[in-house]
Amino acid sequence: MPIKPLYLDFFKFLDHVEKDDPWLSYQTLYIQPHQKFFEAYFGTFEHFDPAQISERVRKIKAEDYSQLRALIQLQDPLALAEEALKQSRAILPLNPEPPVYLFVGFFSADGATLMVEGAPSIALGLERFKDFKDLALLVAHEYCHGAERLLLKSFSPAKERPLFYSIIAEGLSVLFSEMVYPEIPLHRHLFLTRERLQWCLENQEVLLELAGADLASEKLIPILFGPGDANAGIPPRVGYFVARQMLGHCLTHHGAEDFGREFPGFEELFRKIIQEGRM
Repeated sequence: MPIKPLYLDFFKFLDHVEKDDPWLSYQTLYIQPHQKFFEAYFGTFEHFDPAQISERVRKIKAEDYSQLRALIQLQDPLALAEEALKQSRAILPLNPEPPVYLFVGFFSADGATLMVEGAPSIALGLERFKDFKDLALLVAHEYCHGAERLLLKSFSPAKERPLFYSIIAEGLSVLFSEMVYPEIPLHRHLFLTRERLQWCLENQEVLLELAGADLASEKLIPILFGPGDANAGIPPRVGYFVARQMLGHCLTHHGAEDFGREFPGFEELFRKIIQEGRM
């Protein structure tokens, strides 16, 4: 089954949190049944060590997640993810198709792609969602990252990941999610507000010049794709806009065929992007 609703086992743990030892219940009901996923997740992000996780688990109260439970009853994330996979598959078929893990962590990323048992997998941490209106968009975005890992293995660097890599990877995923969900406004594909997108458009030339001068290093990645730099007047998360524009300009200039030779497996996607005038 492509969709893995791990949150159901998290709720089983919550039902036992006041009956048994919370740490023991957490491990036996939630972690152990999904051992491979959590090994990959904790190994990739290293948010907490086991002692810190144990301490946090022992402080959990069932009511802490009552809002999430209510949200899931109103909007089924499993059904939303299934539909997003279907839509993504129609644009860019993949074999194997990346599974989607719907889980609850501690301050986990809303969406991420990680390797589980050697295969690209989509991880969606549900605990910070106020609603699921962009859950399908996130699946599409991460689906493209999964495609990048499957189809562009020689492109993905093993250790150092300069800004150039982020520009290609994030630019591709933004353009892909636009193809899957063209009705969704651009600012949401970019994880920005309308106002922030307008700021980016007004400062596009400066942003592209800044990124273009430093593509071979990593120093701008946390600034462009993270909190920004208040001293330099750069707001948070503008990197998705920069990546989309830079990749789109290259695609328009070189054409789908030439660009497709550099990124095998994406040729048809590039043709569709150009035909629909996305840039």
